[in-house]
Amino acid sequence: MKLVILFLLCHMLYCVDVDKNTFSNYKDVKTQHLHIEWLLNLNDKVIDGSVEYTFKVYASQLTEVHLDIYKMNILFVYYPNNGQVLKYHVESDPIQKEEQGEKLVIELGQVYKYGEIVKFRIKYQIGEDARALSFMDPSQTDDKKAPYLFSQCEANNCRSMIPLQDTPSIKFTYSATVITQSPLINVFMSGNRLQTQKFQLMNNYNMNSIANVFQFELNIKIPAYLIAIVAGTVEERSTGTRTAVISETKNIEKYQKELEDLDKYVQYLEDYIGEYKWGAYKIVILPASFPFGGMENPLLTFANPTIIVGDKSGVSVAVHEIAHSWFGNTVTCNNWSNMWINEGFCVFLERKGLKTLFGDINLVHVNSQVGNNEMNALIKEFNSSQDDFIKSYASLHPKTENHNADDSFSTIPYERGFQLLYYLEKQINETRFQQLLKDWLQEYEYKSADENDFYRFMIFWLKINLSSEEFLSVKKSIDNVYNKWVYDYGQPPIEEKFENPASKDVLELVNSWIEGKGTKPQNYQIFDNFKSNQKQLFLSTLQDKNKDVTDAIMVSLEDAYHLSDLTDAELLFRWYTLSIITKYAKDTTNLQKIRKFVGLVGRMKMVNPIYKALNKETATQWYQENYAFYHPLTRQSIESIIKNKTIIK
Repeated sequence: MKLVILFLLCHMLYCVDVDKNTFSNYKDVKTQHLHIEWLLNLNDKVIDGSVEYTFKVYASQLTEVHLDIYKMNILFVYYPNNGQVLKYHVESDPIQKEEQGEKLVIELGQVYKYGEIVKFRIKYQIGEDARALSFMDPSQTDDKKAPYLFSQCEANNCRSMIPLQDTPSIKFTYSATVITQSPLINVFMSGNRLQTQKFQLMNNYNMNSIANVFQFELNIKIPAYLIAIVAGTVEERSTGTRTAVISETKNIEKYQKELEDLDKYVQYLEDYIGEYKWGAYKIVILPASFPFGGMENPLLTFANPTIIVGDKSGVSVAVHEIAHSWFGNTVTCNNWSNMWINEGFCVFLERKGLKTLFGDINLVHVNSQVGNNEMNALIKEFNSSQDDFIKSYASLHPKTENHNADDSFSTIPYERGFQLLYYLEKQINETRFQQLLKDWLQEYEYKSADENDFYRFMIFWLKINLSSEEFLSVKKSIDNVYNKWVYDYGQPPIEEKFENPASKDVLELVNSWIEGKGTKPQNYQIFDNFKSNQKQLFLSTLQDKNKDVTDAIMVSLEDAYHLSDLTDAELLFRWYTLSIITKYAKDTTNLQKIRKFVGLVGRMKMVNPIYKALNKETATQWYQENYAFYHPLTRQSIESIIKNKTIIK
């Protein structure tokens, strides 16, 4: 008991890691609940919005509330009980306005004291400048019948959709009313859809122009980045007792078949970590312009159609997003310098689930080796920069102050974070570490935390559960590496190779190809029997050894495996990137295939490496051709890549 009390006191005294990517005064006043009301005008790509806020005061005195906004038109602010209009102004920096937005300062007109509740409303309007939103014309959709809208708020992009405290440090409940003007438009959000209308409208509308009113509610507290919406000709199909898939009608049956085991995936993770507490689990297969493989919006995972391969080899993305229900959504990083608290833990849990799914730990280790290759390449890339901010992206604690937090996102928090947890598990032992993670979830349930919170919790947990002698030994093994693993820019202090028979076959085949200098290895056909992740390892290892990959090898690889004609995007983007790096894709035919690919896939993981490999002139031309197709976050990322290209090759 004394240790528990001491831990709580230390937590209260030292948990001071602040979010440097918000303009809000979230230490003084904290959001308790948001009620959102949106009128969707998808034809004109405009949303008329109103929000009612419920705040609790944590300062001794409060006269202002500061919120994050990004390129939105604030119309007015008022108290709902008496209609009193409140004064407001916007504080802006020319550079930060583009990077992170602006500070909306609301003058409350009176003094609120600690513990008091503040309620007011804001009426505003947003459009295509909202970088969280993708407004799509009917021609850009699969069904071609109506416009389409979807959001992507992580990291700090919800401020372009709603004026709010856009920080993962603050969690709140929310409800929403979404009004549509076309009977073709169906709406889903990251909350429970209500069957009857519960909330009164905050505004007067011409009801003759209204087609439907959808209402949603989520009574579990979440950070702002997990608010999500999809609106279009979408429908829902059941995949089990508590799971479902949502998409446009054209491909719904294909998606339903590919994801028919969603119930099992949830159960695999529950068996390891404990009860899934969110109720239903639904996955939306969005248009191909969605910038990520998946996004863990509670109750409503968003996914890119590239995860639908036809043989269920892409479902590890679904397992990863389900794992976020515990790590990321239940326990959340308290700022974007600690994203590994979400993603590293999530990859660790994902791979526990995949062990059950694959039935073979060796195939899970193949995934870890693919991740290793990508992590090592990025550590090398980031460390080659002269910019200390970019160098820091190689660590688990990147610098994000005065920068768009999205810039620091990469494979690093996923794989470097996973490797740290994998190392810790080996020091503590598998059974104990599983219980430690369950207790961590219970202690920080629906809260936000950082790397120091986890370290302190872990050490106190070990002190309670191990003998004195064992505790000192395990603590020493942890303390020797923990800070280096989190804060250093170089390789992790312990190299985890994940060697296994399934990978050995792959790596031997790679070496045979390179040693043969274009002659097909005697056993080259074993490639056809590899699992998808083994093929990914094959191609990523060739990328790592690209200086040894001659044109003759590339020609022979294409002849043997017809890699340019594969349908699995996870393989295609790796082959296309290698083709550019090795100069194999210098003829019109090969280049046109790659050009077509980046116009059909908007997933940043897949298009960014290709744009990095292209020369500046070609990259600029292709980007301009596909500008309308890409999500605002993808545009932002590609523009940064092109900007940093100084030489036209």
